[in-house]
Amino acid sequence: MKKKNILFATCLLGAFAFSSCEKNLYDESKQSEKEIKMTDLNIPEDFQWNLTQVTKGTTIANTQTKVSLFLDEKCSKDEKVATIPVYNKAINLPLSLPTYVKTIYAQYQSKSGKMITKSVAVNANGSYTLNIPDAIEAIPTRAITRDNNKKDDDYNIEDDIKYDKERGVVYHPKKGWGTIMFEDQFPSLGDYDFNDFVANYQVLFEVSKAKEKDEYESKYIVIGLCLKAVGGVFPYNPYLRLKKIKNKNIESVMMSHYKTGEEIEVNLIDNKNPKGNLIIDCTPLVQNLDRRGSKYFNTERNALVTKEEDLPEIIIEIKLKEPKEIDDILEDDEFDLYLKRNDNGTEIHMNGIEPIAYQYPFNDKNLYPIYEDGEEEDDNYYYSNERLIWGLRVPGNVAHTIEKGDFLKAYKGFAKWAQSGGKNEQNWYNQGNADDNLLIHTNKKVRLPIMGKFTIIGRRTFLLYFDVNYLVLSFSL
Repeated sequence: MKKKNILFATCLLGAFAFSSCEKNLYDESKQSEKEIKMTDLNIPEDFQWNLTQVTKGTTIANTQTKVSLFLDEKCSKDEKVATIPVYNKAINLPLSLPTYVKTIYAQYQSKSGKMITKSVAVNANGSYTLNIPDAIEAIPTRAITRDNNKKDDDYNIEDDIKYDKERGVVYHPKKGWGTIMFEDQFPSLGDYDFNDFVANYQVLFEVSKAKEKDEYESKYIVIGLCLKAVGGVFPYNPYLRLKKIKNKNIESVMMSHYKTGEEIEVNLIDNKNPKGNLIIDCTPLVQNLDRRGSKYFNTERNALVTKEEDLPEIIIEIKLKEPKEIDDILEDDEFDLYLKRNDNGTEIHMNGIEPIAYQYPFNDKNLYPIYEDGEEEDDNYYYSNERLIWGLRVPGNVAHTIEKGDFLKAYKGFAKWAQSGGKNEQNWYNQGNADDNLLIHTNKKVRLPIMGKFTIIGRRTFLLYFDVNYLVLSFSL
C-alpha cells in the first residue's frame, strides 16, 4: 500500500512537472517577440501617409487687430503657425496643421491691454472658426525702425509686420522646422532607416487680405532648407518644385547661404518642364560636404556633425508678379522637394506626386499600378505594391536614425500609425518615447529667414526693401 502511494505521488509530481513545462513552453507572454521589419507592415490600401492637413477656417473680430495662432496652449515660439491681421468681417484662413491637432490657440491683446489666449476647436472636417469679441484695435502703420543692439538671430519678420496692421505671416509647417526623409533605392525597396537624405524645411508666406475677396494672399515666399544627413551612396541632388507657381509668375528668385549671407546663383529648371512649374536647383545644399572621413554625412557615430552651425543651410526668397491665395500653395503636395539622380535621371518624389522628366517604370511589378486617365493626375506614384513609400514628410524637427538603424524601434508608435491608416499614434514623432540610442540629434534654433520691407540675409548683411520703387539699400555690420 505504501509502495502504491509513493508510486501515485511520483506520477502526480511528474504530471505536474510536465504540465508546468508545457505551460512555460507555450506561454506567449514569455516568448520573444518576432522582430518586425518595415516590409512586414500591413498598410491599408487607401493610406496616404499624411501627417498634415490643410484646415479651412474663418477669422473675425470686433475690430481690426493682430492675432497669433499656435499649436500648443503655452504658445511656444516654434509652435506658431501664423500672425495675421483679423478684421471685423469674416475672412477665410487656411492653415497647414499636424493631423493630431484638434485645438489651436489664438493669442491677442484685449481692450484692457491684457494678453488673452483663446482655444479654437478644429473640427473633424478640418474647419474652425476664430471669433474675437474684445480685441484692441491694431496700431496704424508707421515707420519701421531696427534695434541695432538686438542679435540677428532674435530678429524675425514679426518685428516688422507688428507695425503694419495690414500684413501678416503664415508658416508651413510651423515657425519651427519640418523634416523630409528619403530612401534612395527606388524602384527597389531600401533598408528603411530613412536617412539616405534628410533635410529640415521651413516656409514663410507674407500675407495680406486680398483686395476683392475675403481671402488671404501672398506675394512673398521665403523657404529655408537645412541638410541634416546623407546616408545614401547614389549621386542624388535635391530640387524644389512649387506646383501651383509657374515660371512666368515669378518676378525674382534669390538664394543665399544662411551662415555667410553669400548670394548663390539661382538655376531654374526650364527644359523638360512641360507644365512650366517653378523648379529650383537646390544642389548647393549638398556641395562640398565635410563627411569627417565617412562615406556618409552625419549618420555614423564616429563622424557626426556636433554643431548646428556646421549643417549646410540655404535660404530661397521668391517674389511673385501678382499675389496668390495661400489656399493654392499651402498643401504639402504643392511643396515638392525631390531628389534627382545625376547619372541616370531617376527622380524620387513623395508618394502621390508624379515625376517631371523621369520615365516612371509603369511596368515594374513591384510598384503599385498607375492608371492614366486623360489629363487626370493619378495619385499612386511612388508606392510599392505593399503601399510602402520612399519619402516621408514630418511637420516637426525630428531626429534621424543612425546608419542601418531600425526606424520602427527608434520611433515606437510609427508602425501602429502606418498600420492604422493614420488613425492611431498621429504624433508618433513627438511622444517622448523614442529610442535615442538609435537617433542622431542636431538641435536647430528657430530662425526663419526674413522677407518683406525689411530683410536679413545671413548674419551680417541687412537688405532694406522699399516697395514703391523696389529700391535696395544694403549695409554691413
